[in-house]
Amino acid sequence: MTPEEIQQIFFVECEESLAAAETGLAACRAGTQDSDTVNAVFRAIHSIKGGAGAFGYGALQAYTHTFETLLSDVREGLVAIAPDLIDLLLRALDTLADHVTAARECAEAPDDAGLIGEMEAAMAANAGSAPKATPEPDPEPAIDSGAGDDFGLDLDALLDDLTADFVPSPTPARWPVHLRMRAGAMRNGSEPLLMLRDIAALGGECTHCDVSQVPPLDSFNPSEGYLGWTYALPAETPEDAVRDIFDFIGDDCALAIGEDEDIPAFEPGETPVPVAASAAAVVPAAGPVPAEENQAVFATSTAAVPPAGAVPASPAAGQSIRIDLFKLDRLIDLVGELVIAQAMLVQRLEGVGISATDELSLLETLTRDIQESAMSIRAQPISSVFSRVPRILRDLAASTGKHVRLEVIGETTELDKTVIERLGEPLTHLIRNAVDHGIESAEQRIAAGKSPEGTLTLSAEHRSGRILIAIGDDGAGINRERVLAKAIEKGIISPEAQLTAEEIDNLIFAPGFSTAQVVSNVSGRGVGMDVVRQNVKELGGRITIDSIEGKGTTFTLTLPLTLAISDGMIVDVGDQTLVVPLAHVVESLRPAEADVQGLGSSRAMLNVRGRFIPVISLRDALGTVQGATAAAEGVLIVVDTESAGQAALLVDNICDQRQFVIKSLATNFRAVEGVAGATILGDGRVALIVDVDGLVACALPAQERQAA
Repeated sequence: MTPEEIQQIFFVECEESLAAAETGLAACRAGTQDSDTVNAVFRAIHSIKGGAGAFGYGALQAYTHTFETLLSDVREGLVAIAPDLIDLLLRALDTLADHVTAARECAEAPDDAGLIGEMEAAMAANAGSAPKATPEPDPEPAIDSGAGDDFGLDLDALLDDLTADFVPSPTPARWPVHLRMRAGAMRNGSEPLLMLRDIAALGGECTHCDVSQVPPLDSFNPSEGYLGWTYALPAETPEDAVRDIFDFIGDDCALAIGEDEDIPAFEPGETPVPVAASAAAVVPAAGPVPAEENQAVFATSTAAVPPAGAVPASPAAGQSIRIDLFKLDRLIDLVGELVIAQAMLVQRLEGVGISATDELSLLETLTRDIQESAMSIRAQPISSVFSRVPRILRDLAASTGKHVRLEVIGETTELDKTVIERLGEPLTHLIRNAVDHGIESAEQRIAAGKSPEGTLTLSAEHRSGRILIAIGDDGAGINRERVLAKAIEKGIISPEAQLTAEEIDNLIFAPGFSTAQVVSNVSGRGVGMDVVRQNVKELGGRITIDSIEGKGTTFTLTLPLTLAISDGMIVDVGDQTLVVPLAHVVESLRPAEADVQGLGSSRAMLNVRGRFIPVISLRDALGTVQGATAAAEGVLIVVDTESAGQAALLVDNICDQRQFVIKSLATNFRAVEGVAGATILGDGRVALIVDVDGLVACALPAQERQAA
């Protein structure tokens, strides 16, 4: 493995450590301040420090050393965990993230002098309040024992009596640590000297260095671990503190603790576990795994990671492998082509009169299993996006003066990596909008009978093959009168326009629209919400608004779980073949005449078990020239939508139900309203994929959508 590849792994692990540290500090702020939480933060920062020293990032290492020292004092109970300290640690973590970015991009390190000073002041304040050691008394002047003769005193005898019961203090108790660096330590970029210094910082004293295995100069190999050491640690030093030092290096250091142990034996010719040229086997760090631009992480087992210093008898379970995301994308593309080829084979055989055989059924099952396995590799928890929100809220608190409490629901919900990567920007816009426009100032909230601290709720859940992400606040809600007046002022709508509450809410998505009275670095320039809607549409999703004046606003993003492969119902409409995503389909039926009733001059309603839902003709909605015009002439597919409830789509007939590979229409042609994309059928024809939410929203008047 090249140094550049090792370095790239270091930066990926830095991101993991930063995420783990932020999770731990967020837990501390929420009240979970036990030793396990503090130790997790300490280990994360320590891992970054070890790698920074190994790669020669001096500024990063120096800053992290101060950070780690403060955390060490917190861990040992020397510095009390208080709200001010947690705020300092969070700000220090933000600057550490900037340091990592600067090191990755070979840019100038951020100005950290102020934060280093604050951290040192926090430690110094603690030192100043710590009990001071009793100063030793000044030595008494020497007494000439001969002077005692004038008073009849035998001073020598008196001193003997005074010291008769005195017992010298024993040597402070200590316990030994034996260690030897293995060959892989240097090959993987570790720096043993830094770890020895960390042991010394814990009060360890080197009592023995084993040099017996050092060979003659002509056979010396710099990558071997010839030297071994024994250190004596103070009795009060916890064993975990020593093991934490070697978390970063793992099994590349042999460690033995206790009086009955010896320095681990020298093992010549050790080699690291072989890995592929484009991958590296690594032990996953604690905390969520973020979505990286260039790499993906595969979990190969859930078994526990062996403790530091342990030598497994077989390859360690619970490891991960990092590969280029390009290779993973290529795998997904090939799986998509396999799905198409399998559909073509089935259709070709059926075309010549051969029905589905056991072998074809097995092939279909295996194809689906391969597709689901490939997609599960790309699936990642949305926590990798949600974990960035606390920092956004801290930045907004500094710029707006509004303090917001974050509530997160469903952060383990998984969706496609590509969706996660493209979700960050719209989510950031919505959060900034909620804090700046939605949540009132502390004074306004108190006057309205609310808590001075606002609440922002993030939630994610799977529903009907899609993912729903909600961003809600408990602010003032949308001021519809103000929105309407601003839209008329900007010429977005005419003064005579009569709009429903839903239509007024959607005006905030108009390009250039903003109700901010002052342009700031947070908002006011009229860009953001239109970008949010465009980004969500490009992901094949929709965004809806639910706002109650004085209570708050919730934005709901409805997104596909994946952008690659899905299940659909193949239907005919005139001379066109279309695909209706199965995630929206509730049922299909051929209605009786009495089940369909007219509403006005142009609307038909379907009676579904006593509930009437609107009938929408796909022929009319998509502008095809042929196809069924009445419900009795075709088949009705009952679909579920987010904004308009249920509706019935009128098609000529249903041909099949199959998996389909989604091809972006906007990328290969242009965006078409009511169409989510395209796919290749088994016979080689191209079929359009119906955007059910968008099509129903366009086909129904706003009044009917509200009634639904």
